[in-house]
Amino acid sequence: MERIRQVAIAGLDEEEALPPALADAFIARGARVHARKGQMLIAQGSEASDVYLIRSGRVNISVFSANGRETILRDMGPGRLFGELAAIDGRPRSANVTAVEDSALVMVTASAFRTFLVEVPGAGFWMAAQLVSRVRNLSEKSVELASQPVAARLVSELMRLAAAHAVDDERSEIARMPTHADLAARIGTHREAVTREMRLLAKDGLLEQTGRKLVVTSRSGLAALRERLSR
Repeated sequence: MERIRQVAIAGLDEEEALPPALADAFIARGARVHARKGQMLIAQGSEASDVYLIRSGRVNISVFSANGRETILRDMGPGRLFGELAAIDGRPRSANVTAVEDSALVMVTASAFRTFLVEVPGAGFWMAAQLVSRVRNLSEKSVELASQPVAARLVSELMRLAAAHAVDDERSEIARMPTHADLAARIGTHREAVTREMRLLAKDGLLEQTGRKLVVTSRSGLAALRERLSR
């Protein structure tokens, strides 16, 4: 079986990639599809129930509020599954999924996915562990959105990014930084507010940015700032 290059994505991609043995079993049950950059693969509220494995490329998961504001829940890259909630509970899609790069995927029907979870050793436990991780992550973000000012929410998001791209005990280098608009969608604000706060963080010497590359010079400094902002 072809191996999937498993990489972490700068942002909210904190779940584990599907282990190789499970990926092989999933691929054997599915059909290969391709998505163009910008293509919506799943629409919030739709009745479709297929499950997808990302072989290459990247997608983001988002929801829209009643006033039309988009909130990005997470980014996902190679080795990650999406669409499994509707396959498991039979309810309409809970979020939108959009390709943010040209992507190669494997699509499995809901019934084939449920069989995969039951018949393939370790698949059900692995899926349960990922859902637990997702609940914890979304619970943390819900508390931030409800109780923290924009500056604190941005610092929390930057700390998640920095933790995944650490160079040493203090410094992190993020080669492909999300845009300010993407960051705004992740923390429930607007692009101008993110730009303003990023400038202040750079002025304080906590960040250095060149193009899409962002350097966090002091993770402990960000942590101390978040603590002050959250009081």
